[in-house]
Amino acid sequence: EYDKIYTITFSKAGFTNKTITMNTNGVPDLKRQKVPDMGAEITLFKPNDCIKTDLLDLPIGKAVYFPKKNIMDWDMEYSMPRLEKLNKLLEKCAKEAERKAEEEAQKEKDYALAMKDANKSFSKNNFEEAIVAYKKAIALFDDRPEPKSKLKLIETELAKKLEAEKQRAEEKARAAAEAIAKAEEEEAAKKAEEERIAKEQAEAEVLLKAAAELTAQKEAELAAKKAEEERKAKEQAKIEAEIAAKKAAEEAAKKLEQQALKTANAENKAKLLAQKEAQKRKEAETKALADKEAARLRKEKEQKAKEIAANLALKAEKARAENQVKLQEVKKEIIVEIEGKEKAVLTTPAIKNNSSSNAAGIKFKSTGKNKSRHLYQRPNKHKKGKGPQPKKRIVF
Repeated sequence: EYDKIYTITFSKAGFTNKTITMNTNGVPDLKRQKVPDMGAEITLFKPNDCIKTDLLDLPIGKAVYFPKKNIMDWDMEYSMPRLEKLNKLLEKCAKEAERKAEEEAQKEKDYALAMKDANKSFSKNNFEEAIVAYKKAIALFDDRPEPKSKLKLIETELAKKLEAEKQRAEEKARAAAEAIAKAEEEEAAKKAEEERIAKEQAEAEVLLKAAAELTAQKEAELAAKKAEEERKAKEQAKIEAEIAAKKAAEEAAKKLEQQALKTANAENKAKLLAQKEAQKRKEAETKALADKEAARLRKEKEQKAKEIAANLALKAEKARAENQVKLQEVKKEIIVEIEGKEKAVLTTPAIKNNSSSNAAGIKFKSTGKNKSRHLYQRPNKHKKGKGPQPKKRIVF
């Protein structure tokens, strides 16, 4: 409606709102039906700390009536400075975001490198270098738990190492004291052992003399016993030799009997095998005769099939030739019919366009191949009106 000021708000969840105003005051009554429509293209962006949203507290664009052109259009003295200021701010914020992203990426690379060096040193138990690298990673990202937990592990490992070294020192001192006590004990034991050995040697010499006499007596008894055992062994060997000769003769006779039986079985098997071979030859001859007869019948069948196929091909070629003749005749008839219709159209009088300039329909002039560069392509009015007006494209 005219004689009003409209405020239009564009909003979407998660994005910063924008508003524009349209002032329809000042349009003469006689020209109201001739004012063309207008539109707006609005872009929204997500809130950002860098962007001063107070810039959008007021409308980003204002549309007013221009009497000389009889159009509603943007007040560029108001809209353009605000639009340029907002665009510069957005470009600045984009560059700042890009710089922060590069710094963050470099920071991530430095953190990854520090953690890599720290973990490598940690795996080699080089705890001093690992501590320096983990502290460097914490200085880059204090909120990440991994380097802090690794430092606690190193502290635990160092405490364990210190405790182990302390225990080793105590163990070494205790071992030294035990070694001294053991050496003294061994010296005393050695002295007692030497005295015991001297005493035992004296007693052993007496016992040795008695043992030599007893040994001589036992050796004589053993010699007599050995001679008796040798005599009995010769008799036993003679008996075993006779038994072995008898057993060998029995085994030889048994082998001869088994060899004869084996020869008889082999002859029977050879006879059966010969019978089977004769049967196989007979079956092969029968099969060969059957295959020969089947081949003859198959050849006759193939010859008949070829003759039938040749007859069918001949019939098909004859039918194709007949159809081709019919097609040519139908084609000539269609050409004659089309020529007759074309002559009838050429003799029909032209229809005149009696539409006037005040008709309800509106003609649109072509604005070139790139029609999208104009804001409007159709009016939403009826009756009087100039129709769409090409305008410069502005995006808020």
